[in-house]
Amino acid sequence: MPDNKELVSMLCTVIQEEMHAVRKEVRTIVQEELKPVNERLSALEAGQQELRKDVKKIQKDVSTIKKEFHAVWDDILRLDNHLTVQEKKTAL
Repeated sequence: MPDNKELVSMLCTVIQEEMHAVRKEVRTIVQEELKPVNERLSALEAGQQELRKDVKKIQKDVSTIKKEFHAVWDDILRLDNHLTVQEKKTAL
């Protein structure tokens, strides 16, 4: 009959083997449960990349519109100055 130390050792070995099996099963379950979360996360990250691209394009478009707006405003000011000169000439 085994003594106490041998029994403890055998019991530890059995517990370790069972714990290994439990860990493996838990790991498999967690991975399966996380698959939909990982898929959704991937979809969100892809969407975020698209949004970043869209924001950059919008920023570029806004910059272009600002430049064009300033150019139009400069044209209006030149036309206004030209009309003011013409009004002064015709008033004389």
